[in-house]
Amino acid sequence: MNILCFGDSNTYGISPVDGKRFAADERWPSLLGIKLGAGYQVIEAGQPNRTLVNDPPFSGDKLGIKYLEPYLAAYHLDVIVIQLGTNDLKRRFALSVVDIANALEALILDIKNYYRHRELPKIIILSPPAVYEVGAYKSIYAGAELKAKRLVEEFKNVADSNNCCFVNCFELITPCSSEGVHWPSSQHKTLVDHLRSCL
Repeated sequence: MNILCFGDSNTYGISPVDGKRFAADERWPSLLGIKLGAGYQVIEAGQPNRTLVNDPPFSGDKLGIKYLEPYLAAYHLDVIVIQLGTNDLKRRFALSVVDIANALEALILDIKNYYRHRELPKIIILSPPAVYEVGAYKSIYAGAELKAKRLVEEFKNVADSNNCCFVNCFELITPCSSEGVHWPSSQHKTLVDHLRSCL
């Protein structure tokens, strides 16, 4: 079984402590592969600053929709896990929760269109966890705490209407309380334990 994990810096595995990448046995996509064992290939496709809607200034081309298709072409996929939306909450984008949810739906429809003549992989949608407006991210994510909470219902509606599985990471995952955005290694393990029951 081939599983694509397509997301942002928390899929890439950025540590909230030092900003470096977690080891393979700590970040959730590779840890998922380790836990699942033989017969499973987990493709790590995390990219810091990746968005659903916009290309962030000064960060290159991170737009999720543009970078998904090469993975679809390169692998025979059985499962696609999408972990996006947090970067879209940044203040400078001034997006509503509906804007972000609509972008998620556009991404899902792109996937469905790509597979229109083939069997569609199972799609698992992870809602963004909480975002804490603290530390270095306080001004960048001003207003994001409330939006992240409201995104849960919007993302669930999109997942349900497109027959995708949905994981409420707002309830499941707790970001670092002092850094506000990235997940401690313990939370990567929590997500892996939950995802194993979704496959």
